[in-house]
Amino acid sequence: MKLEAVILIAVPIISLLSLIFVPKNMAFRAQFIMAFVQFPAWILGVLVVQFGLIKYPYRELWTVNRTSFIFEYLVLPIMCVHFYVHFPKYSSRLTKLIYYIVVTLMFTIVEYFVERYTLILNYTGWKLHWTFISVCFIFWLSNNVARCFFRQE
Repeated sequence: MKLEAVILIAVPIISLLSLIFVPKNMAFRAQFIMAFVQFPAWILGVLVVQFGLIKYPYRELWTVNRTSFIFEYLVLPIMCVHFYVHFPKYSSRLTKLIYYIVVTLMFTIVEYFVERYTLILNYTGWKLHWTFISVCFIFWLSNNVARCFFRQE
């Protein structure tokens, strides 16, 4: 089996299993965040592919969609759930900034290796720092929308 196939099978399984670590009292918030993040992730993914900045030569649902279904509808939303659940909301601004940078950097590093060593992702005009900025923005957006939405609880 090709490395790409292994990754496309393992990543959804690992992502879904990681939801075990979301506390039960946060289940509704997790669902909200997952549903919310799918929209901006989809818009960003479609725009990037339509403008020819990224290609996904080896992808799931290749006859239906030219974007990465697993990334936009599963991995990024689940990462945003974990980002929200573990966010240091009572810490200093510096700690929060470091949290944003470290989590986004880890995500960016993984994408670097996926782009460099597999056929899942191919940058044709996209730059790695744009990944950092866009993922950080999605984390910020989902975190703030969820905090505003659940402010009364």
